[in-house]
Amino acid sequence: REARSRKLLQKLAKQRATRRTTAPLVPTTSSGMAASPTVEERVAGSLVGLAMGDALAMPVHWFYDSATIRSEYGAITSMRAPAPTHRESMISGMTYDGSIDILHDKARFYDVPARPDATKHATGGDTHGHALSVAPESRTHYHASLRRGQNTATVAIARLAIRYLVAQRGRDAYAPDAYLRALETYATTPPPTANDDDDPGQVRAHNDVYLDIWVRRFFASASRGVPLVHCAANQRESWSIGSLDGVVVAVPVIAAYREDAEAIVVARAWEHATLSHRSVTVAAAIAVLAPLLLGLWRSSGDDPGAFAALLDAAMAKLKPPKITGPEMRRSYQSHRGPGNIPRDEKWRQHMVPDAAWPTLRDLVHSWPADVPLEDVAGWLHGAARFSTACYCEHAMAIVLYLCHRFPDDPRAALRANAELGGHSTARGAILGAILGAKHGLAGLPQDWLADLADPVQVVDREAKALAAMPVVYYEG
Repeated sequence: REARSRKLLQKLAKQRATRRTTAPLVPTTSSGMAASPTVEERVAGSLVGLAMGDALAMPVHWFYDSATIRSEYGAITSMRAPAPTHRESMISGMTYDGSIDILHDKARFYDVPARPDATKHATGGDTHGHALSVAPESRTHYHASLRRGQNTATVAIARLAIRYLVAQRGRDAYAPDAYLRALETYATTPPPTANDDDDPGQVRAHNDVYLDIWVRRFFASASRGVPLVHCAANQRESWSIGSLDGVVVAVPVIAAYREDAEAIVVARAWEHATLSHRSVTVAAAIAVLAPLLLGLWRSSGDDPGAFAALLDAAMAKLKPPKITGPEMRRSYQSHRGPGNIPRDEKWRQHMVPDAAWPTLRDLVHSWPADVPLEDVAGWLHGAARFSTACYCEHAMAIVLYLCHRFPDDPRAALRANAELGGHSTARGAILGAILGAKHGLAGLPQDWLADLADPVQVVDREAKALAAMPVVYYEG
């Protein structure tokens, strides 16, 4: 198996040397009919879908008001660069107290002090109830430094894990300490300057303004001398550690160990996720996602009901949360930010299920096919059964619903996700991974693939390379 993996990599390298475009042709059979994707094509589809869903949503990330998305960006039908400002941005109120430099030239956007002639409350709050010192029209976009088709820092870090796993060449050589040293090097490497951007794929360093709280908490602990393997924050102490980001970073490990037993794959993914996210809800989402991806990758594709059955099985493992999007927003605003909600009350927001529905599957199947999307998920508009915030119990439910609604149309699903707003990048990454597993690499929107900032890097050097080298066990 190891020799076969080497030959596949050599073949990929030759293809890279001669190919000027990465847009793959749709595989066909001798009769001219579209061929079912192979396992490798499905795995590569998941890894490219991870990057694609994130990059598509990046410009409208963290807009909780879907009306603002429509007015400022219109329909999300293509990859775009973000505007320099973001009316709902909370960057100016975010902090980092570590001595390890991970913010680099973006530090000036964080912890902006109030103007001498105004109080924080005078400039207006954000959609979470925080009072900020920067007026809405002047707030820096979370991803102002990124260009069209680039990935947010979280997915850039997930892609770092892909490269780390590719370097193991199919051996069971994953080591948390070694991976974390690679992460430390990546995060502390300054990004390229505006006049010297020869790293569009963000391989050497990411170039994002926004670093999620899990990254900032991790390196704040490392700055105090805590060993890297113990630097992850805990959801019980920091509410947003239960973010879908913890699931995003685990997808490459699921792909690498896909030939192992399901329980071991889940455990491997969870081991990796705990390096950055010690979270009950992240663990639950991984326990749902890993079997779903494994089932899709191993599927022959000949059974049209297989996807629906796998999706129903995934949704049957979850219960919908009791709290809705509007209820969560009112709670945040009444407390002037989620950080001011008493710990026990905040924990219940994440843990208490809706007793009216035995499973998420039952709720989803109760909705009409044309239920308005803003009644499914949102923050400011519609019934918003689920919140578009980052939390796994809401975000994973939205992802699975979009798979249910748009099973044969990745373009429509990814567009709908972006236009819902909130934490659309992480949701888009997981949604892209699932639909990439169903349709394969060639079944993803090829114009969006071509518009990734560095498609050769993402497709050939990362996704196809890892897909060709699952971990196998051997003696010696």
